[in-house]
Parts: sequence; structure tokens; C-alpha cells
Amino acid sequence: MRTFISPLLIALAIAMPSAADAKKKKPDAPEDKLNCKQLTGRIQVKIMEMRGFGDRKQASILARGIQSGFAATFGNGSHGVDPNGEYQSELSTLHQYNQRLVTLGCKSYDLDAELNKRDIDDIPAPTIPAPKKAKAKP
Repeated sequence: MRTFISPLLIALAIAMPSAADAKKKKPDAPEDKLNCKQLTGRIQVKIMEMRGFGDRKQASILARGIQSGFAATFGNGSHGVDPNGEYQSELSTLHQYNQRLVTLGCKSYDLDAELNKRDIDDIPAPTIPAPKKAKAKP
């Protein structure tokens, strides 16, 4: 009995995370409906998550290959298989959010400077002033 239950429990432990990943969270608000404060908060969190990406140890090619094989076999998400691609995707999203701040007339971020900071306690803050609005002529 024990020999049957152990592999079953292991199979369930492997399959359960893939079932949880299958249910993607729906965003709280549509991207185009976010105000300046919400965008600023999302940018701050993304910058703090992305800082030091170049300094982090990355998984070897062999480890990524094994992970992608398991992902294909068990249906688990492909998170972590291509960290450079994920980083570029996150960077693109960050630039879109920052451009949206400019479009809304809010203060925006110097993303390169913020991403290059190494102090873990340094909270990103928008440093580029909001664009001046043209005054209406009477």
C-alpha cells in the first residue's frame, strides 16, 4: 500500500502547482484605466523587483533545459526558462507604464538610473517633472 501511495503523492505534488498556475489572475484594473498614483506604485514595485538582474546568478543552460522538459511533460508554467526574455518583457512593460505617466501629465522616472541603483533600501521615486501644459489663449 505504501509503495502505491508514495508515487501518487509525489505526482500530485508535481501536478498541483501547474493547476494553480493555470488559473491566471485577472488584473485589478485595466491598464488604460490606471491613474498616476497607481502607475507610480506599479513602477516602483517593478523597479525594485528588477534591480540587480545582471548581478544575480542565473540557472545553467542544462538546468533550464531540464525545467522546460518538465514544463512540457507536466504542464507547469515556463516561468524561469528564459530569464533574459522575461527581463526584457518586464522592461518593456516598465517603459510602457512610464510613457503612460508622461501621457497623463505626471512625474515620470529615469528608468536607467533607477534600475542601476544597488541600495536595497532606496525606494524609487519619479524624478522627471511633469510636462508643462500649454495655457489656453483667451
